[in-house]
Amino acid sequence: KWGTSAFVGSISAGTSLPVNVNYSFDWRGFGYAWAAAVFTVLVIGLWPAIRASRIAGQTALRDGGWGGSAGRTGLRIRSTLVVAQVAASLMLLIVAGMLVRGLQHAQRLDLGFQPDHVLNVRLNPRDLGYSDQRTRDYYRELKRRIGALPGVQSVSLAFSVPLGYIFDGKDVYVEGRPVAPGDRAPHVMANSIDGDYFSTMRIPLVRGRAFTESDGEKAPLVAVVNQTMAARFWPHQDAIGKRFALLAGGPLWEVVGVARDSKYLVIFESPMPYFYVPLAQNFYSMQVLQVHTAVPPEALRTRVQQEIQALDADLPLADFQTMTESLNGFMGFRMFQMGAQQAGAMGLLGLILAAIGVYGVVSYGAAQRTHEIGIRMALGAEPVQVLTMILRQGVWLVVAGVLSGLVAASLFTRLTARILPLVDRTDPLTFGAVTLLLAGITLWACYIPARRAMRVDPVVALRHE
Repeated sequence: KWGTSAFVGSISAGTSLPVNVNYSFDWRGFGYAWAAAVFTVLVIGLWPAIRASRIAGQTALRDGGWGGSAGRTGLRIRSTLVVAQVAASLMLLIVAGMLVRGLQHAQRLDLGFQPDHVLNVRLNPRDLGYSDQRTRDYYRELKRRIGALPGVQSVSLAFSVPLGYIFDGKDVYVEGRPVAPGDRAPHVMANSIDGDYFSTMRIPLVRGRAFTESDGEKAPLVAVVNQTMAARFWPHQDAIGKRFALLAGGPLWEVVGVARDSKYLVIFESPMPYFYVPLAQNFYSMQVLQVHTAVPPEALRTRVQQEIQALDADLPLADFQTMTESLNGFMGFRMFQMGAQQAGAMGLLGLILAAIGVYGVVSYGAAQRTHEIGIRMALGAEPVQVLTMILRQGVWLVVAGVLSGLVAASLFTRLTARILPLVDRTDPLTFGAVTLLLAGITLWACYIPARRAMRVDPVVALRHE
């Protein structure tokens, strides 16, 4: 219960909308886990007991503390399980480390826009029954009021924000390039914005112009495309002046500007075609008010809210947060954070179990060889030789587990890199650091029982059996 509460409390979707993650107690899940645990205990406990009951007394006395073939078989099984624990722990810790490194890489990415000093709030006057004209008037007056606040540098409106959970897309029919029968026009993501959007988000235009007040609902249709769309649809040509439709045979939109590429849907996306159209020509009642501030945006949150409520106190506000907070949602950094947290938690648990397993196997092996140790020491063996003999068994377990874990981690990180391209498939720093950490802890778990065996009194050891 505590673990699930902590996990749910750590989840941030980057939105103020309710996200229901139900981790309440479930008797079916509990029953399954309980049955699996009981079954495992019975199998692990009963199987050695049944094998031991089949061993003849004379055979046991003749084979000594090793328990004959049954004892050796049991030791091999335990050793195999320990190797699997070490391998699984290493794999999970490496994956967690790779995700942390991927998060660091993502946070240093050039997003194509500047998220700092931007405050967002999503509004929809239609929820209160506003007409389209009244909605337009409301947004016009709201922009004027917010723009007059001290510390505000620019104010813009847009249908969607980068890396948000609401987005739009259109089929694009390029003028002079008919779509073949049976084929579908390319689908391109888009955004409806006002003329101040590029200055608010600090997205530079590499050619042409941004939208102006003259690009109204009755003016010729215009669009701004990004660099990738310009290069893909009009290669080796100037995209300015080119036209495209959003419906087969529909009205044509003329390209008046080319904007720099940005991140639009997810943090790890490759460059993709994207275009912008004026809100006045593609109107949505639901819009995001974006405020670029010269001061920390949190300092203006209350003033912005007061201005919104001064125009209509009943208008609901959604996603009232800074752009930096918005980037911590599932489309931004949250995937890396959650993956690293869960893989790290399971890896650390596996590391603890692996260390306990190595310690248990080496301790059991040393206890079973107590009589042998006494004989060796009575014949003149040095304590260091005894230490090496006992330690060798644990070292082989660790080496086998590390090698298996490195192979598994290499395969798993390749799969992870396909899902999250910012994750490096073979990061030597992560592989090396995690391997040294796990090897050091498990080797220490080997050393403790080996050191204890080294200090055994030969007289006591000879009387052990």
